[in-house]
Amino acid sequence: MPESSIILNDLNKVFIPCRTVLEMEALTSLFLEYYNYDHIKEIPRSQPSSQKVIETFRILDCQPLENIIRYFIDGVVQKLKPIVMYARDHHDRFRMGKVVAYTKTRVCLYLALHRLKLKFLFIKYFMENFKDNDFKLNIPEEQEDLAPHMFISSFYKDYTHKNKMNLKLMLSSKRVSNRVRNLIDLKDIVTNEDIINAITFKKYLDDNNRIKFIMREIKASIFVCKVMFAQIDVFDPFSEGKEVMIDAEEFMLNQDFIPVLIPAISNAYSGSNQAQLEDLFRAYGFMMKRVLEGINYAIKIASGGQILLELDDTIYSSGNIFDI
Repeated sequence: MPESSIILNDLNKVFIPCRTVLEMEALTSLFLEYYNYDHIKEIPRSQPSSQKVIETFRILDCQPLENIIRYFIDGVVQKLKPIVMYARDHHDRFRMGKVVAYTKTRVCLYLALHRLKLKFLFIKYFMENFKDNDFKLNIPEEQEDLAPHMFISSFYKDYTHKNKMNLKLMLSSKRVSNRVRNLIDLKDIVTNEDIINAITFKKYLDDNNRIKFIMREIKASIFVCKVMFAQIDVFDPFSEGKEVMIDAEEFMLNQDFIPVLIPAISNAYSGSNQAQLEDLFRAYGFMMKRVLEGINYAIKIASGGQILLELDDTIYSSGNIFDI
């Protein structure tokens, strides 16, 4: 199937019908601009009602934002069916689910996982290009004198640009089916541009806030994923049991990963310390691999073992996002 056909298929079957995932991601990211992630970290385990989430997010008399949460919790999360991998008793009910690639009740969870993985892949591809270019940035020749001061700025710009382009791809209303167009019309209180602006409008000037912005984006995706996983009785979806328990979620949120390693790499680059850069990249590569493996494991769990991805594979089409 040509790439354009694949994108059109995902657009009609996934991106537009499940745009509530993007709305909830945007709303959570905005909440985290003012409140610490600890305020909401344990909420998924309680399998909260929509009203409880509205209260936790401090939303008062704002119907569009309340609608986002109510539709997400009552219209998507509550309809999730238990995983297919096994049957068990839960609150005196015999629970067994059935999952296929585009199952209506499960597809929004796949989209949330797709978005979470994309965010880390944006970071991974930037870092790989930097390493493959002999630890140099691809910047215009006239800006080479500024290179030591531009690592985090370039890192942030690359991430936000790819994120914005991906959102525009997923929120496109061109050439969609009439059925999906009707879904869009029903939810036009929060426009596509509103979602894109909510997630990407920040233009931070200092490195610290650039890193914090990206971490909020990641935490928002983790939260959305875990709210849905909790509904199918999976509370630690990114933990893969091998010889030791590997909790990829801890790596995602660990201060020693993105918040510390990226500035450390920037400092080593500024000081032209090749040996230190190589050491830092080994640590970064180890943690990134564990994160992507954890997300793939969550995808495997969500699909009852039907979706098995390679490290850099995505569930749905991302177009040419990694070529821009």
